[in-house]
Amino acid sequence: MNITYCFNHALSPAGGLVEDFSYLSAERDFMTPDGRLVPRALGEAALLKRTALLVGGLLVGFWPTQL
Repeated sequence: MNITYCFNHALSPAGGLVEDFSYLSAERDFMTPDGRLVPRALGEAALLKRTALLVGGLLVGFWPTQL
């Protein structure tokens, strides 16, 4: 009996383990779990500073009030 294993990263075009999630915020604001909108620039700043992260497409964490 032969067993074949299939991993998602093996099927990806890049074949790498690192994924790019920039498409989640493509030209739009971020939304928080409680329904608030965070401007795109502030959300991206928080993601770059690693004070926030995306969970299921929702921004969770801390972000600046202004740039």
